[in-house]
Amino acid sequence: MKFDLVLKNARLVDHAGEQFGAIAIQDGRIAAIGSTDAFDDAVRTVDVGGKVVMPGVIDPHCHLGVNYGYDDDMRTETAAAARGGVTTILLFIRNMEGSYIPFYKDRRERGESNAVIDFGFHFGIQREEHVGEIAEIARVTGVQSFKCHMGYEPGNPIGIVSSTDSWIFGAMREAAKLPNGVVSVHCENTELVQLLKKDMIATGRQDLAAYTESRPVFVEEEAIARMIRFSEITGCPLYIVHTTAAKGPVMASEARARGVDVTVETCPHYLTRTAYDPDLTATAKISPPLRDREQLEGLWKGVLGGGVGTLGTDHVPFEKNGGDLWKEKPGVVTFPWELSLMLHFGVHERGMSLSRLVELNSYNPAKRFGLYPQKGALAVGSDADLVVVDLDEERVVEHDGKGTCLYEGWNLRGWPVMTISRGEVIFDHAQDEEVPYGRGRCVTVPESERALVAL
Repeated sequence: MKFDLVLKNARLVDHAGEQFGAIAIQDGRIAAIGSTDAFDDAVRTVDVGGKVVMPGVIDPHCHLGVNYGYDDDMRTETAAAARGGVTTILLFIRNMEGSYIPFYKDRRERGESNAVIDFGFHFGIQREEHVGEIAEIARVTGVQSFKCHMGYEPGNPIGIVSSTDSWIFGAMREAAKLPNGVVSVHCENTELVQLLKKDMIATGRQDLAAYTESRPVFVEEEAIARMIRFSEITGCPLYIVHTTAAKGPVMASEARARGVDVTVETCPHYLTRTAYDPDLTATAKISPPLRDREQLEGLWKGVLGGGVGTLGTDHVPFEKNGGDLWKEKPGVVTFPWELSLMLHFGVHERGMSLSRLVELNSYNPAKRFGLYPQKGALAVGSDADLVVVDLDEERVVEHDGKGTCLYEGWNLRGWPVMTISRGEVIFDHAQDEEVPYGRGRCVTVPESERALVAL
């Protein structure tokens, strides 16, 4: 057989371990894995020179089309993601007005017309009617992941509607009936946030730490405990998004030990930045907020020890106002640097294994959201979504796109040098190639369509 593409002389790493050899790609999928000289007949052969080849990053948490146009974001931000070794993104997306079924069809079609990489959806519970529609949404669209927000007071800068406990509990009861149903929750006690924010505003403070101190870590811990209890009662898998609390992974581990299906996600900014870093201003506002060094180091314990299940960027390109802290939009961009940040601070500085990084970045997100084994592994038959990594390359972070970057000027060690999506090279650091817009596919699809793809 003449393969489409062969990567040879590669350190092949996935969640299960590593081997040295070659990987052959045919028709967008991994066709064979063998010794470095096993496959000598290919349209294109790339000698990666001993560099790491791992599954492409699956970013389970981003928001596009919020501040800027959806079509434009799906072009610019997925191209940025490809440069960062990301091959699949899952968008947390909100429909404030009507049903998600026509909304899905519109967003899927426009996404596939613009995206560089594959993408899928989680749908936000923003109206009480959305809870009752969950079964039909899952049947027609294939989306089985639903998000409930907390911590957003009425009149917040980005218009999110926080869920009541009845919405969350109801969503969990409905999602529990689905084969891959999961409810994601932004965990902060909304009423406490409202109370404490008023107290902080009254002080007149405008520094970044004031925002953090207006929603202290205990408001997140309380909500995590409550959501774990809801999950335990309903039997619905729980996904705790963008965790900032060091106790979060501990509580989740304890819950899993008694049989509760709960996954903790955290983000690179909570592992690398604090609200007290002197170079940060109100433009570094994120929801939930950056914490202090104690919480940061506690989260690393969860990452290294297994309490944290996934990494998400919570990438959202906002145009910041640069003025009043309390009116500032919360969010930063991280697609191009997440992998490098984890290589630098996790692998090089803290000794995290590459297989553990693949667990966090690829295998666990694929398992949690029903994409495995199509995505998330180096296995024959899986999509050929791969990233080639130079562990020793050093580059300085530069940002010239949308949104707020918290890492500009940082020198990081370990960078993606090639990204392959379904067998197609979509980024090559050594060559300046045209970006292949409009080749991305939606991965959250109805079961009937998934069965046809499998054939």
